[in-house]
Amino acid sequence: MEAMDASGSRLCQIIQGASLRPRTMQRFQTVLATAGIVALADAGFASRMDDMMVNSIRKFTAVKKRADDLAVLLQPARPGSSLPATLIGLHGDELFQALVALQVPEVATKNVHLEAALAAQRLAMQETVDLHIHVYEEIVYIGHYKASEDRKTLAFFQRLESLDAIVQKHVDLATKAAAT
Repeated sequence: MEAMDASGSRLCQIIQGASLRPRTMQRFQTVLATAGIVALADAGFASRMDDMMVNSIRKFTAVKKRADDLAVLLQPARPGSSLPATLIGLHGDELFQALVALQVPEVATKNVHLEAALAAQRLAMQETVDLHIHVYEEIVYIGHYKASEDRKTLAFFQRLESLDAIVQKHVDLATKAAAT
């Protein structure tokens, strides 16, 4: 139970530090509190939940590092945002749809492409946390979970795959723009 508590605290710190949607932390804390109650009655559950949270920490750390790396690339020449106007102020599904539909000319500056890549990567951070919370909710509240039978999980994976492709496309275009 102590290991699960420590992993839960670490995940809370990561989520808090990532500046995600406001209710994300509250949702995670709720499922974590419920998991703690279940763990009191089932030590095996506590161990399995801790293992899942450790894996979540690894996954989210990798996703966040990619966003941090993109932000660092923007720092030297970032007096203001170069984010395409069609993306400004969008979040969640609206941002995802706009990123998919985004038509940035290949001749655009490096920063325009890096800003688009960073927007996609930040959305991937939110999606990754939402996916893990969803899985925890299924396990804690329903008592079992099979990813292959969960359409919501499959949709998360498809969105994350699309976001990865968008990030890579804009990183490649930024590299090409910097070289010219």
